[in-house]
Amino acid sequence: MLRVMLEDTDYCDVPADLMSFEDGVVVFWRDGEEVGRHRQARIRALELIGSRSMGRRIEETRKTYPNAYRGWTEEEEDELKQLFAEHATRDQLVAALGRQPGGIARRLRQLGLLGENEKLR
Repeated sequence: MLRVMLEDTDYCDVPADLMSFEDGVVVFWRDGEEVGRHRQARIRALELIGSRSMGRRIEETRKTYPNAYRGWTEEEEDELKQLFAEHATRDQLVAALGRQPGGIARRLRQLGLLGENEKLR
């Protein structure tokens, strides 16, 4: 099972075991039969759900951090930048964004706001 994260925080679950790409469209297959398709430009992320190991890990983690393992929206990045500029603590960032401290630090590094050897405080 795949969760297809789409624009505008929309998503759908697709019972697929294979994907193919055709002219800007992602086609989802199960047991050799097409079970769905979405425009590639509209897809933000793909997530395996219901798998034995990672699915359970994600579900358990999201009990504490509801946005863990989800893609970042532009609005969330803007909020992160603003909170970081206001010197929010690590715990304040976690509470406001619903994400794991490591995920927040990783995004700050990608945005060039936190150095490679700097720690989130």
